[in-house]
Amino acid sequence: MITLGMALTFTVVGANVFIVSVFGYHLNSGTNIGNEIKGIHKVDQKLLAERGRILDRNGVVLAQDVIAYTLSANIDTERVAANGDIAHINDKEAAAEIIGGIIGQDPATTLAHLNTDAKQVEFGYEGKYITSSMKAQLEESGLKGLGFTQVRTREYPNTDGTSKLIGNTYYDDEDDKLKGAMGIEQLYDNELSGTNGYEKYQQDRDGYKLYSTIDDRKEPKNGQDVQLTLDANIQRQLDESLRGITEDPGVKATAAWGLVMEAKTGRILAWGEYPGFDPNKEGNVYEDRVGTWTYEPGSTMKTFTVASAIEEGVWDDAAVYDTGPFHVGEDANGNPIRLSSPENATNTITNANESDSGMYRYDYGYAVSSNVMIAEMLSNQLKYDVYQNYLTKLRFFQPIEIDRVQTSEGYFNPDDMSPASKLSRGYGHALTVNSAQIAQAYTTVMTDGSLIKPYIIDSFTDPVTKEKVQIGKTQNLGRVYSPETAAHMRDLMRQVVTTGSARRFDSADVEVIAKTGTAQYVENGVYSKEDYIFSSVQGFPYNDPEVIVYTSYAAKYGHDVDYSAVHVNKIVKAAVNAMNVSQANGNSVIEAVKPTALENYTNTNAVTAEESVKSHGLTPIRAGNGSHVIKQFPLPETNMIANERVILYTGGSEIVMPDMTGWSHKEVTSFMSMTGYVISIEGSGYVASQSVAAGTVLSADTTISVKLS
Repeated sequence: MITLGMALTFTVVGANVFIVSVFGYHLNSGTNIGNEIKGIHKVDQKLLAERGRILDRNGVVLAQDVIAYTLSANIDTERVAANGDIAHINDKEAAAEIIGGIIGQDPATTLAHLNTDAKQVEFGYEGKYITSSMKAQLEESGLKGLGFTQVRTREYPNTDGTSKLIGNTYYDDEDDKLKGAMGIEQLYDNELSGTNGYEKYQQDRDGYKLYSTIDDRKEPKNGQDVQLTLDANIQRQLDESLRGITEDPGVKATAAWGLVMEAKTGRILAWGEYPGFDPNKEGNVYEDRVGTWTYEPGSTMKTFTVASAIEEGVWDDAAVYDTGPFHVGEDANGNPIRLSSPENATNTITNANESDSGMYRYDYGYAVSSNVMIAEMLSNQLKYDVYQNYLTKLRFFQPIEIDRVQTSEGYFNPDDMSPASKLSRGYGHALTVNSAQIAQAYTTVMTDGSLIKPYIIDSFTDPVTKEKVQIGKTQNLGRVYSPETAAHMRDLMRQVVTTGSARRFDSADVEVIAKTGTAQYVENGVYSKEDYIFSSVQGFPYNDPEVIVYTSYAAKYGHDVDYSAVHVNKIVKAAVNAMNVSQANGNSVIEAVKPTALENYTNTNAVTAEESVKSHGLTPIRAGNGSHVIKQFPLPETNMIANERVILYTGGSEIVMPDMTGWSHKEVTSFMSMTGYVISIEGSGYVASQSVAAGTVLSADTTISVKLS
């Protein structure tokens, strides 16, 4: 007998079955059974914001986001595709050879990853940020079961020597974004960082988004672009020259560093060191030699000793002194005096190589960098306390904050007021400084006597409105010397080039003024007998300097400094060319070269691309005989100046060896990266010779080497 309750039950069940059958909706659970059957589910996807770019003053990219992929592999032998095909790694040994070869990992390490007990594996650091090109190669390999998760990573295409200044980033898994780890990336992390957005929608079991089901969407807010005062062309040459100083067999420096700066504005045009580190690969934090490493500068400090004497009215170009050994004594008031013999002397000061050349004029003593001249002046004409006061006015022994980039203070021991220490500070010993302090101090003799603070941040650009907010500006920290003193000092520095210790820096491109420096390397408070630091300052044009170049390097004493000068002179030439510096009728002219933004030629017909490159006054270099451009160097939007090379890689069945004469190290390595051919590079600077003649069709077993000079 069917009761009323049973009838109601049948009715509800029947109705529910009917609703499920017709509408796919289950009354009791509220579940859309149709969606369950189709595998439809809700997705809350994070929309990643782009980190702002770091650009040079002309818009050349120094740091930018790029899309990369994290590689995974399914090794679950039961995993198959919907059509029954396998969807997992089948032959692990063969797969390890293919994967390892593409991502740059030892196949044995790759195989170890594949031999774990997990159903899905990743491949460590090498598999974390693989490029689009690697992804394409893996997809074309025919391997089954590979997965690619899109991620953002940071690329630094033009930062060989500036790597410590620009810094690098790390990926914060918790916030799902790139964050600055050091350098400008870290100091301006708030400005560069964007805000991730999100999108909520439904997708089916095959991963297809159902656009009609988008519930909510918030667009990501990208970070601001940061434009620096650096000039990529000058920076590139600084990098090449610093590398050259360390690799030149005539120098064999263990490290080299330096900066280029506009004297009147304080804009830093280049900043670098070698060896540096690759921010694309490494995540560690390193000391920046330009801003934070301190050392005894040596004779570059003599400029300020002499300038202070001129300002005080106690300098006479034509006065003479005895160049023989200066035996240091002390008067009743503790002031240094010169003794006639080493008996009772606390120290003896000599010139380089302990030379004794009789009587010299003071101006010639400065030109040949005489230590004895400085000692004579500080013991007779210029009181030490007055000189020390000028060092304070020049902002030595205090940090410079260069747009959040903190420098070290430098040091001298105020308790050490022995006569020898007082005198030696006049020629750059018994005190330490950093390179940024030296460059800043030299603005006083390159200008009207004013101290100009360096800066490196030019502006920020809003990613939405494209509005540029100007940040950088010239800061005059006050006049240290009179315009007359500064002009007199420039005349003396010109004599250093024409008759003195800096003749190796004389240039046919522009009249240069200069000062050289040499100091023993100090480690753990002890002077090394072999290791020295060599430095030089150049300013140009002579009559009205616009640019300062300061470089230093550590090397063994006794090498021929003419070898290092070859590399430094290339920096001067690059600055002259990049900024159109000229000097005519005693007047200097400086005008920034107006660059051309390079177009994106990817997927463009090769012939059309070559014609376009030529139309912009640039030189196309075609690599391959394919019909369309696959890759290019430099990257799109890079600012170029007339006659610079653009490498267009087209692939195809054959690649012809180009004439690499005059190519930079970066251009050679870019050609290698594009084509896959290994080129042995010897020396530094620019290509002077190549082992394979231009026009030769390259094959897999072709051995290529180039020599740079």
